[in-house]
Amino acid sequence: MLAVIIALLSLVPSSSMPESSLFSINSLDKIVHFSMYAFFGFVALIESRCKFDCLRYHVLLIFTIFSLSAIIEVLQATVVATRSAEWFDLLANFTGLLAGYFAFRLFRTIRS
Repeated sequence: MLAVIIALLSLVPSSSMPESSLFSINSLDKIVHFSMYAFFGFVALIESRCKFDCLRYHVLLIFTIFSLSAIIEVLQATVVATRSAEWFDLLANFTGLLAGYFAFRLFRTIRS
């Protein structure tokens, strides 16, 4: 469900976004990308409930989510006229996923 929400938010034409002074904050777009994918990665890892050989499974899960983010970037560049793809968005997505992974590891360590 979270993947669908992120995909829809990413593919909504920018002309349908509400006007706000928040959008004038420098690098807000990258902060949003980082935050969405950190949360997405963290939730996906929590929900995985992996019991054995989790590192391999977690790497695959993170790679799959990153691949989804790359597909969304391509769709932004090719399907949505008012959106564009950016390499820095992918970098923000990837670093967000890494942050989500490390937050998950910290959460699991504290919880144990």
